[in-house]
Amino acid sequence: RPKPMQEWASNSGPEAMVRLADGRFVVISEGKSDWGETAHPALLFPSDPVEGAKAQRFVFSPPKGFRPVDMAQIPDGRVLIIVRAVRFGIPPRFAVKLVVADPTDISEGGVWQGREIATIDDRAISDNYEGIAIIPGEDGLLDVWLISDDNNALVQRTLLLKLSWDPAAQKPD
Repeated sequence: RPKPMQEWASNSGPEAMVRLADGRFVVISEGKSDWGETAHPALLFPSDPVEGAKAQRFVFSPPKGFRPVDMAQIPDGRVLIIVRAVRFGIPPRFAVKLVVADPTDISEGGVWQGREIATIDDRAISDNYEGIAIIPGEDGLLDVWLISDDNNALVQRTLLLKLSWDPAAQKPD
């Protein structure tokens, strides 16, 4: 584990990671520094963290009550991040949001946040989505693939969900 991640909890540590097209790595902890925090510790490595690259520290601020679980870069350079929240009940279930954020907005010691573009909170398809893949399609549209993990639990399923998204419709003003 790279030194800046050694303080992160083992079961809620580096959960979301992406290697950017320029060779940098963004890593976000699923956990928070302490219970009162609303943002998640995160690191930006200028190159491969395993080869000893020195990290830039920042925090990621997801929508309230949500935790980052995976991310992927889209062709325009921005990053699509899956964040999820547990909805306790019988049975428990998950709410998922997709957030788009620009890695050029990351700064040492700063707060990185994005714009919410989608919510998955329908019981029919709600689950523990933890993986994302992006496939560029025709006319600038992207196929966004999400995968959930049943964790060998009776109340979870393994699902593969395909979404279509036009990232040009979500550009900042």
